[in-house]
Amino acid sequence: MEFNIYNTLIIAGIIQGFIFTLIVAFSKKYHSKSTFYLVSLIFCYSAGNLMYIIPDIGLISLLDMYNYLYLPFAAIDAPIIYFYVISFLYPSKKVRWTEKVIFIPFIISLGLTMYFRVQLLLGNHAMDQLNPFYRTVIIYTELFSVIFSIILLAILIYKTRRYEIQSRTFNKDSVQNDIKWLKITLIIIWLFTFLWAYLTIRNMYIKSGEVVFYSLWLGLAVMIYWLGHIGIYKYGIIADRRRIRDYMDAQSMQVGSDHKPSDNTISSYKNEYILALENLLINEKKYLDSNLTLESVAESLNLSPSYLSRMINSELSISFPDYLNSYRVKEAERYLRNPDFSKYTITAIGLEAGFNSKSSFYEVFKKATGKTPLSYKKEMLSA
Repeated sequence: MEFNIYNTLIIAGIIQGFIFTLIVAFSKKYHSKSTFYLVSLIFCYSAGNLMYIIPDIGLISLLDMYNYLYLPFAAIDAPIIYFYVISFLYPSKKVRWTEKVIFIPFIISLGLTMYFRVQLLLGNHAMDQLNPFYRTVIIYTELFSVIFSIILLAILIYKTRRYEIQSRTFNKDSVQNDIKWLKITLIIIWLFTFLWAYLTIRNMYIKSGEVVFYSLWLGLAVMIYWLGHIGIYKYGIIADRRRIRDYMDAQSMQVGSDHKPSDNTISSYKNEYILALENLLINEKKYLDSNLTLESVAESLNLSPSYLSRMINSELSISFPDYLNSYRVKEAERYLRNPDFSKYTITAIGLEAGFNSKSSFYEVFKKATGKTPLSYKKEMLSA
């Protein structure tokens, strides 16, 4: 067998992909449509890499690989990515039959592959060379898959961008989902698809062996690692936030005086705009909107941002960011004190309380309470 640093790294990625597939597939914690497609994608990436790396290290010949092991994984990767993204963005959305047609090219290619394999095993084709028509099927499957992937990924990038814009509008009944990581991942995969296209076309005219595909296989190994970690991590946060939201809705816990800043920061006199501001934050729970800004609040109250800022400073003796964060800190404290929330991550609690990142949550919470969220949680639950 012939090992080098490149195929060793690729093999490590393959092994990790299969281990990840087994762990997540048999874990009840991760049973959802999006994780099913994520696991399927990582399995296909890993199996596809394994299929090509076996002849590369000399276990079997490339001819034997195509005759006995080859499966058209290239034709199914893009459809799986499509359904992963859609199910992650819209978990309750039902798959339409018109969307399922994107699996047809894979089914046709798989059917032709299995037909030629059966013919080979029955002795109807020579084993010392690749059947010309079967070779054509493989080449055109690869070419179609490249073009199809480029188009489908471009559609997904557009869909994530549109979702990102739509999710900026706050809705207290739905969880705001940060998908910047997903958009970046799709763009990277899309760029790798152009590399795949170049290598495929180049290999049709310049037979330089499988070594030229190392860059693509290494890229897939990295994507296996990245998707396995970030995909599950993000799913866990979103799942925790939905459970927190469902729990709070079921308990019908009302935001009351517990969410107001301390009395020493509030003047006894409140003008109509301060009352309107409190109504906006308390009754409409706008403080849970991580995208809330002074400008957007001022627009809702038909005031200029500068006037609203001066009014908050003069009437409440506090800056707008500190005033807004006081509500978020109180919300987070309620979550952290609740034993039913002990199984949820600190990140999910911070995001659900209205903070836009784990780091900002820690910084603001410690400034307000003198404790980190984790130490506060331990102290409250052990009391």
